[in-house]
Amino acid sequence: MAENTTRINDFREKFQGGTRQNRFSVHGAFPTFMTEGGPLKDERLLIKAAQFPPATMGIIPVPFRGRIAKVPGDRQYLEWQIIVLDDAQGSIYRRFQEWNMLMNDPVENTQNPQWTDTSTGGLTEWAIQHFDLGGAPLKTAILSNCWPVEVGAIDLSYDAIDTVVEFPVTIAYDYYQTGGTSQSMTI
Repeated sequence: MAENTTRINDFREKFQGGTRQNRFSVHGAFPTFMTEGGPLKDERLLIKAAQFPPATMGIIPVPFRGRIAKVPGDRQYLEWQIIVLDDAQGSIYRRFQEWNMLMNDPVENTQNPQWTDTSTGGLTEWAIQHFDLGGAPLKTAILSNCWPVEVGAIDLSYDAIDTVVEFPVTIAYDYYQTGGTSQSMTI
């Protein structure tokens, strides 16, 4: 049986200061055929908030003699949301908008044929990495075949003071892979 202790020093020894929510980096790339395509460079510093995306396993209920046996079903990947700080030129917002518009032209109602081609970069990889207090990588998630479902609104107001513009982006992806400290971040 595990020892149940209430001593603060035992807790501190196990906890070791924990981890922090603000120690992360998001890497990604815009499609290469876009006007301003290619990987994020300094723009990755403008990702204000993100999270490791959830993965949900479905449950298949199988009746058996008046009871329900729960069998693992299919894995589902929900959309991933990031919060982006708008730069002084608004260029990162324009890049996300252009990427979104290439999927379905709002006037012609046509799709750019390159956007689904992973070899030309229409669907790209994005990654999030969490760091420890010393800056070493703790965990990594690489999301495959990403594209922006929604480029959120930018709120403007005369009465807003001491604020900077930020906007949410919701990204769809097919799957992600997780890794530890040795996971490559070459995106």
